[in-house]
Amino acid sequence: MKKIFFCFLVTMFSSHLAKADQCALVPKDVADNAYHLLKNAKSYIDFCAPCMDKEPVTKNINNVEIQSVYYKPTNKTLYQILIDGTSIDIAYVYVNGKNLGMQAKCTPIQDIPEYIDDYVSGRWHFEGNDI
Repeated sequence: MKKIFFCFLVTMFSSHLAKADQCALVPKDVADNAYHLLKNAKSYIDFCAPCMDKEPVTKNINNVEIQSVYYKPTNKTLYQILIDGTSIDIAYVYVNGKNLGMQAKCTPIQDIPEYIDDYVSGRWHFEGNDI
């Protein structure tokens, strides 16, 4: 029984990691681009296609920050964007209907609709090639 429970926990944590951080930690220029796109926005749309989110969620913005993060695997300082104190992955955020990661020039971004309307209207479908 313990083995089954352990396998269940491993599976649950693995599926949580399926939300691959494509653009959670980014170079300074990408973080600056994202910050400038967000700083005057009153809201954004949160939607992760690879996570199989059911539908986009609109969230309000009160405060936007850039925070430096020492990333040990590369021995580099990277940056993250925080909205209202919570770190976001800009690959899963839409501002003015367009993907923030793409607007900020974060590369590569995979399996993400460029425009949220493409998903909502059914013009874009997740291929699932990478899962």
